[in-house]
Amino acid sequence: MDLLHDKPIFLTGFMATGKSKVGLVLADRLGRVFVDTDEMIVEAADKSIPEIFEQDGEPVFRQFEHEAVQRASQMRHVIVSLGGGAITQVRNWDVIRETGVCLCFTASIETIFERVSRKRDERPLLAGLDDEGLWNKITTMLQAREPFYKQADAFVSSSEDRSPEETAELALAALQKMSS
Repeated sequence: MDLLHDKPIFLTGFMATGKSKVGLVLADRLGRVFVDTDEMIVEAADKSIPEIFEQDGEPVFRQFEHEAVQRASQMRHVIVSLGGGAITQVRNWDVIRETGVCLCFTASIETIFERVSRKRDERPLLAGLDDEGLWNKITTMLQAREPFYKQADAFVSSSEDRSPEETAELALAALQKMSS
C-alpha cells in the first residue's frame, strides 16, 4: 500500500499518547522506516535530552528539534514521530505542511498521567513533580498545546484498553481517508 505516495507521515500528540509504539507498528504495516526526532536530537547533540535541557536549556533543544524535523522532512517512505512540543513552533508546522501530512494522537488526561507517572523522571518537563504537580503540569501543557495539535490533518485516540496494534488500525483508516 503506497499511502500518500512517499510523503513523510508526521506523528504528533502529547507525550505518552502512543507516537512511538503505534508509529513502529504503523511503519511496519506500511513498509516505511520509523524515524524518531528525539533520537535524531540525541545523536546530533551527543547527549541525552535531559542533559540538553539541563546543560543548554530548552531554546537549544528546540533548535536541535527543528533541525531534526527538517532532516526528517527530506526523507521518503518514513513515519516520523515528533516530540510532544515540536508542533508549538510555527517553523516546524511550515516544514510539515510543505513536505508531508500530520496525524495527531490523543489520549485522556487519565491515560497520559498513568503512562508518564511510571517514567516521569525521564521527561525533563515533568522531572521531580509529585502526583498533584504532575497532573497540573499535564493539564496546563495540554491546554497550551491543544491549538497546535488541532492543526493536524487527522486524529487517532489512544487508550489503555486498546493495544498499539488496534490503535495502528485506526491510524491506517484515518490515513486512508486522507489519501482518497
